[in-house]
Amino acid sequence: MKDIIRKVACAICHLIGGSEVEPEPDLEPIILPSKVIDIASASSILLDKLEAMGMGDAEIYLPDREIQVYNKEKVKGFLGLDETSEIVYVAEVMDCDDFAAELFGKFAGLVWTNLHALNWFIDDTEKFWFIEPQSDKIASDLEGWQGSQVRFFVGR
Repeated sequence: MKDIIRKVACAICHLIGGSEVEPEPDLEPIILPSKVIDIASASSILLDKLEAMGMGDAEIYLPDREIQVYNKEKVKGFLGLDETSEIVYVAEVMDCDDFAAELFGKFAGLVWTNLHALNWFIDDTEKFWFIEPQSDKIASDLEGWQGSQVRFFVGR
């Protein structure tokens, strides 16, 4: 029970702009959304992103009527504390889909391209971002090695 109270207290502190405090080593860092947007707005953002990238045939799976959006700076802070990027890469055992699944389980959406699996989120200004879970890099566009065609997006 103490761990839950500590996590909630840290989350509230971050939410109201308190000092950045690293969690105790035995606690998982958490990130809270800054707001939610409706599924139609989220779909529109994803479709606009696909169009801007010159892609139009990707599948979009948004399971909830409301999509959580996050403050980009808080996402950076969370990624700095989260240990997903510290996991050792092992082909076919702990590779790109496994890294993306780890971060998907915590907050971010999942995206598959023709070459790679990574994550995504929408920020509180309603801008779309990719997250490379193996390096914590946040970018507005894919790098060449990440693929040239988005196959699908899965929301959280």
